[in-house]
Amino acid sequence: MTDKPGQQLLLNFPSHPEYDFSNFVVSDGSRIAFETAKEFCSGNPVAFQVLYLFGQKNLGKTHLLLSIGNHAAEKGLRAVCIQGSDFANKIGDGLSSEAQQTLEQLLDVDFFLMDNVEGIVHSPTAQEKLYHVYNQVTEKGGKLAFTASLPPDKTSAMESYLTSRFQWGMVAEIKPIDDATTAKIIMKLAKDINLTLPDPIIHFLLSRIPRDFISLQNAITTINQESYLKKKKVTLPLVKTALDLT
Repeated sequence: MTDKPGQQLLLNFPSHPEYDFSNFVVSDGSRIAFETAKEFCSGNPVAFQVLYLFGQKNLGKTHLLLSIGNHAAEKGLRAVCIQGSDFANKIGDGLSSEAQQTLEQLLDVDFFLMDNVEGIVHSPTAQEKLYHVYNQVTEKGGKLAFTASLPPDKTSAMESYLTSRFQWGMVAEIKPIDDATTAKIIMKLAKDINLTLPDPIIHFLLSRIPRDFISLQNAITTINQESYLKKKKVTLPLVKTALDLT
């Protein structure tokens, strides 16, 4: 289970409609990041052109990033998203016509989104090209959003000219959702489809699956399907089989 969409080099919007602000799990630890991301693409005047979201894996950074892209597209704006590692591998060190064409596509946007910007840290050339993209997009009034696991000043091997640019914008952390909030979400998702989950199953899920909304929803749906097909109540062995967990 993951909060990552299917991989492709450039993700144009609208895409993956399941990633929306309306179904993002908002907790005390993610409220600031959530509200900032919504405001960032609302069309209202904001004091920053760059948004940098960071936090541990599977907390919904990609969910917010793609929600920004989808919301921008709804307003008739052009948004594109690329993985940091793809940028480094396909564009950062590439001089081919294909690489140049892709770079031109990235520049011709209102919203430039990069998921896991840390994927470029091992490529100085990719960092230089991202710096170029940053300057070009901001100069024409566009916006950029990035996700990462660490704050800008803690990302080792990232050039200082980039980390300083990230810090010029808005930096927001997504913190882990507490157990009580996640348990309530799991119970609500199960209740919505008339699925009964015993407390031990909920506690097991809390320790074994990502806590973003899409992963939680997919897990509950998969468990329900397994229970229906086997015509059995939800038990720990059934859950482990359904989710391929040991």
